Amino acid sequence: MKLVDESELAAALDAIKPHVAALDAAVAQSKELLEGNILYMHQSTELNPKNEAKQRNLLSLAASLPVEDSLVIEIGFNAGHSSLLMLSAHPQLRIIAFDLCEHSYTRPCFNILADAFPGRLQLVPGRSQQTLPRWARENQLRADLIHIDGAHEPEAAKADLQNAKAVARHGAWVVFDDTCFSPLRAVWSEALEAQLVEPPSESITFCPTNRHGIARYVRAPARRAAATEDLLWELAPILEHRGRMRHVLVLAPTDHGQDSLLGYLSKHRLWRGNQPATSKKLCSNNTERHQSAWLSLPLRCDLPGDPFPCLVQLVAPHFSNLQQISDCFPLVDGALVVVDCAEGLTEEFCQIFGKAMTQGLQPVLFLNKLDKLLSLQGDNELCYQRLAQIVDRLNDIIEESPARLSRLAVESGNVIFGRGSLSVAESIGGWGFGLDDLVAAQATRKHWTADQVAKLKPRLWGEHFYNGRSWGSSGERGFCKLVLQPLREIFTMLESATPQEMQQLRSLGIVPKDDLVGNAWKQSAMEAWLPLVDILVSAVANKVPAPAAPPSNSVFYAARCLQTTDGQHLALGRHVDPQRIAHLTLPRAVPATIGSWLLNGPAAVPLSTLKASPGTMLGIPVESASVGAITVG
Repeated sequence: MKLVDESELAAALDAIKPHVAALDAAVAQSKELLEGNILYMHQSTELNPKNEAKQRNLLSLAASLPVEDSLVIEIGFNAGHSSLLMLSAHPQLRIIAFDLCEHSYTRPCFNILADAFPGRLQLVPGRSQQTLPRWARENQLRADLIHIDGAHEPEAAKADLQNAKAVARHGAWVVFDDTCFSPLRAVWSEALEAQLVEPPSESITFCPTNRHGIARYVRAPARRAAATEDLLWELAPILEHRGRMRHVLVLAPTDHGQDSLLGYLSKHRLWRGNQPATSKKLCSNNTERHQSAWLSLPLRCDLPGDPFPCLVQLVAPHFSNLQQISDCFPLVDGALVVVDCAEGLTEEFCQIFGKAMTQGLQPVLFLNKLDKLLSLQGDNELCYQRLAQIVDRLNDIIEESPARLSRLAVESGNVIFGRGSLSVAESIGGWGFGLDDLVAAQATRKHWTADQVAKLKPRLWGEHFYNGRSWGSSGERGFCKLVLQPLREIFTMLESATPQEMQQLRSLGIVPKDDLVGNAWKQSAMEAWLPLVDILVSAVANKVPAPAAPPSNSVFYAARCLQTTDGQHLALGRHVDPQRIAHLTLPRAVPATIGSWLLNGPAAVPLSTLKASPGTMLGIPVESASVGAITVG
């Protein structure tokens, strides 16, 4: 979680001034005195400077929630100032507010915000100690953040804190207001001691303040110690939240490097843990792929400041089977495009890439085997031209698509350079970088200041040249001078490997593994410096959107049936909008049993104890195998 600074808070407050003015006018029209809130003193519209820390914390928490499927439960709406702050911080956040509605200004203020943020705000009137438990029983929605600022009587506040756990997702944040008052501070301390809630980890920073408490609801403390090694314990918070999932199709012009990349990612980021005893092994599809065995690869991505990882589910059909690839389009929301930058694109691949773009799949490009290109082409400028041609050609196809997709832009982080891995068997040597990653590494090596880094970043791609004295339209291209040439120098040093050179490389973190030789030894040094697995999976998690909520009339669409070693058939798919597959004539399969499975590489894991979020990619048991896409139901 990134804590907003004072300037960012000032900008946020400035942006909501028109809404604040409208709320203030509604309060004034009511002739009632305004209760104290996150902006103002009690019974006043005078700004309260003591609440700045609260404002920064709440704004940061709301902004940190997943873009899709995030919900806040607020107990105590009053005039809506806290709701306004959170709604303004997040583009899609929904808030369900519980309020006694004893003030005549509450409903008019709610109406103002409901009009300003249509479909994102709901009011539940009544005493929260009764309305919240009833709402929890009648609704399946669960919240990522609970903001408690309701009744100040200790017993009522304690009931709100306890009742809210029933509407909280696993590990949801809870902000308990007004801990500056000793009775409420005692309620908060008791909740911490009883392990109802637990403080945030030391890696997450908040503004210190005594005016509210921030914690997370504890997940089943009695069984947590025994369950933390269980796969489903780890997966539950993710599978129950669409915003923490990414469904991504792997596309490549050739098989060169794709299989070794998938093997490398699987080795380092496939979900680990004790699987239920009823899990099953999947039959390998080695007869259809060159080497990679599994169609579905759910990878773990740990994002900075977030205690819960993101699930990046790669779908990897055979690179040359156009029908299999097309069948997978409805399953995914993005594409990881793996291109051997020495070999480039093929016309057939450009056609299938164009079809994927027409389906609205947001791409992330991995320019693989950069070391191969540098070894084959000694001229840095020609290497740059080769890379730029690939990016430009794909961007031309993106622009021809009717879907609104972000272009591939090296400076934005959706283009990664590097080397996937040496082989499927070894799964070592995977290294890579976006421009920000390499600049950070170079800044350490060359002792650049923050100002120098800020000036250099825009010059690392495109028509930016350095003539030895200044930047302009002539000289050596920035990407060649500051990216490609330093890489060549590092490879040269690894080749000669003198004691002095190795000491210099070790100071940068470029340290090869002792038990390797030859090319594997050199590539392992690059992996130690710029580990690809974190950089590439994070780029996918940050750039590909989460799955959208399927409509109420959704159908389960499966791209493929896979078989377990005991003969059961599982249809890999997810619920989709019928309009997305309306152009297809599809056979319909009958579910064999009730229940769903997670296809985790070589294993099928039963989800009998989990209720996966709508839109999750799952395996559904069917009575018989089918070739090609089907619907189930």
